[in-house]
Amino acid sequence: MHKEKLAIKGGKPIRKKILPFVPVEADVTEAEINAIVEVLKTKRLSQLTSEKVSEFEEAFAKYYGTKYAIAVNSGTTALHAALAAAGVGPKNDVILPPYTFMATANAILHQTAVPNFADVDLKTYTLDPEDFEKRITPKTKAVIPVHMLGHPADMDSIMEIAEKHNVIVIEDCAQANGAEYKGIKVGTFGDFGCFSFYLNKHMTTGGEGGMIITNNEKLAKRAKSIVNHCRVDVSPYPNVPAHNVYWGIGYNYRMTALQAAMGIIQLKRLDGFIKKRIKNAEYFDKHSKEFEGIKPPFVSKNVKHVYWAYGALIIEEKLGVSRDKFAEALLSEGIKAEGYCPIPVHLQDVFKNKTGYGGTTFPFENPLYGQPLHYEKGVCPNAEKLSSQDLLLPVYHTLTERELADVVAAVKKVVTNISELKKA
Repeated sequence: MHKEKLAIKGGKPIRKKILPFVPVEADVTEAEINAIVEVLKTKRLSQLTSEKVSEFEEAFAKYYGTKYAIAVNSGTTALHAALAAAGVGPKNDVILPPYTFMATANAILHQTAVPNFADVDLKTYTLDPEDFEKRITPKTKAVIPVHMLGHPADMDSIMEIAEKHNVIVIEDCAQANGAEYKGIKVGTFGDFGCFSFYLNKHMTTGGEGGMIITNNEKLAKRAKSIVNHCRVDVSPYPNVPAHNVYWGIGYNYRMTALQAAMGIIQLKRLDGFIKKRIKNAEYFDKHSKEFEGIKPPFVSKNVKHVYWAYGALIIEEKLGVSRDKFAEALLSEGIKAEGYCPIPVHLQDVFKNKTGYGGTTFPFENPLYGQPLHYEKGVCPNAEKLSSQDLLLPVYHTLTERELADVVAAVKKVVTNISELKKA
């Protein structure tokens, strides 16, 4: 390729309008708009007054082949409600990988339990089963394997270990809606599967939203009650209706009828969204061979990777520049690509400083749990290594052929002129 002056050095950029690595606009058609308008006309917008949420739950359960689905207002609340339904509390720790979004850890803290970090596999970026087993303590109640960037975790090994140690499994499928492990959809292996319908996920319910799935009737009933203030199904009091009786600490995590209406349509389009993402990823794979020092994402033979983003790796020893410098040069060319976890969750300030509720260190340190866990550099070396190497490139289904070509052209331009970038 003919060398061009890098935009970061004053050259002409590949594109003027910045292309983000995840979408900032929803893929909305007339079908979604009409579905929402139809609900608006009924004037019954709440889950408590409309059947639309139940309709969405039934459709989602059918798609995943599970007995139960509970719609909620975010992926975070899905995780929190699942932990609460599982009986997790301040006497417990919950194992999770630090290479994840902060919401995974926040859900554990919301339930006043102690986050217990286990390292990730360097190939798949997902929970390392061997390290997961090493981290189990007598206080471990649950584990949250995260299907990162759309690649499923090693669920056979995780489930075997969890069953051996009587640990509840809550799958974080926020970035993996529709992904499969050995031909089976993620979210159906553990006791719970939790999904996010935030704007930049595979499908959305109007910007926010989430879902919990399970085959366990008892857990489903508890979760469904918890997201509705812990109301009882049947009142034990003759003169008090059920909606005025509460059995425990609950929350208002309900999804609206408007969100559900959009979700029903988006769910019908989900497989098409995924197909396009995979096609886009294959396009990048084909061109990645041209780029020395940029490693394409690994895909296990037994999985269906659904690519929330294209998680490449910048190998500084081969390329000659850091991930951050490379990303800066790409941004100047009009492509926003960045590291997913520049600071792994266990090294975030909230953990380093153990900033708890009301100015205390609770639940990080509490007498019900006992000896506190330590959060410091070196606890999860693989995740810490990934945090300086990963580079997320756009792969979402709404990208045009021109935009895909622009991404490849920008990467190629920076690689071709890497000697100039080294001087920066």
